[in-house]
This record gives sequence, structure tokens and C-alpha cells, in this order.
Amino acid sequence: MGRLQNCRAENFAGGRITELSVYKGDTYQLELEDGKKFYINCTIVADYDLHEGEEMDGGLLEKLQHADRMRKAKKRALYLLGSRMYCYNELYKKLLPTYGEEASRAAADAMQEYGYIDDEDYAAKLADRLIHVKRWGMQKTRWEMQTRGLDRNLIEDVLAEYTDEDIDGEILHLLETKYSEKLSDPDDRRRTMAALARRGYGWGAVKRCMEKIIQDIDDNEEEYE
Repeated sequence: MGRLQNCRAENFAGGRITELSVYKGDTYQLELEDGKKFYINCTIVADYDLHEGEEMDGGLLEKLQHADRMRKAKKRALYLLGSRMYCYNELYKKLLPTYGEEASRAAADAMQEYGYIDDEDYAAKLADRLIHVKRWGMQKTRWEMQTRGLDRNLIEDVLAEYTDEDIDGEILHLLETKYSEKLSDPDDRRRTMAALARRGYGWGAVKRCMEKIIQDIDDNEEEYE
């Protein structure tokens, strides 16, 4: 017994198919005259018109193996996309170690053709989540988007939609919430600015926002004196 991929086509002796029957669900059991058995998906059985009495040689086995890899890569791609969004290159790289270059590329192409992958939509939604939910600065956001395999020009087009005011708003939000208790002491302020820089915010923007919020604090204190 064995799966298609467990047999090397060049070492396959071949033989006549003596039995071809439903094994379980959409899987067929194929048995050769020497007793060797394979398990094959019903779509491959239909596509290659496999039937009892047919001779199966190394060439046919190789074609069946190729078709099986293609089918499994697409099935895995659909499963992955059912849990979260992927961009084209991210999905391709996820499939590559298991299914090889050709099947992985074909699966990613198919997902794109079906409309399950849209890099422009993915890039826009990813940037929005990184900037407005994780509250990362442009530098860290850009790095993460590149790591996902998105095209550099696409990344720049998406990030160009965010203004300095948008980014300042995120920094001010962090200063008013996460770092609100670290604004009175000069050393704490310096550490806070360094933490914001590590989140990917530009030093100029961090300095500008820190000065603004300190000024607001001073103005409020003067108002209540």
C-alpha cells in the first residue's frame, strides 16, 4: 500500500490495474496485478480516465503524481485562506516547502484568478491594521509589509495615503494613553521617545508630538493655578 507520492516513477515496474474502487469519501483505491495499492483522489481518476485493465507505467505514474501535487497545493491554499488573508508571495512561500515551485506557483495563480488573493486590498488592510491598531510607525510598517512579500511600489503607494497628521494622531494617542504616566519626568520622556522610535516612528515626528503634549500639559496647569 502507498500514496502516489511515496513511489519513485523511475523505479516503478508498472503493471496492469486489476482493481479500481471507492475506498473512502472522494478517494479511490487502485490495485495492480502485483498487489501494489495506491490511493487516488476521484478527480484524478476521472481526469485521466483510469480503469481496470489499463496498463500503468512510470510515465503515467509521474503524471498522476504531478496532478496530485497540484490538487493538494490548491486544497492547502484554500485552507490557509480560510483562516486569514494572504498576499500572493506570502501564500506561495508558505506552500513552497511542501509542494515545490511549480505546484505552489500554480496554486497561488489559481487563488488570484478566483479572486481569493488581491494584493492591493491586502496591502491596504494590512497597513491600516499596523498603523491604526498595532500603532506602528511608517518604518516598522514598511518593513513588515516587505517581509510579507508585497511589491515595494505597491507598499509605497499604500503608505503615501497616510499624512503626517495621521501619524501624529497615532503618536499623540500613545502619549495620552500608554505613556501618560511617563511624561512628567525628563528621563521618562526620553525613554518614551526611544520606545516610540522603536515602534517605527520618525524621530522628528516623535519630538514634535512630545513637545506638543508637554505644552498642552503646561497650558492646563497654568489654567488651574
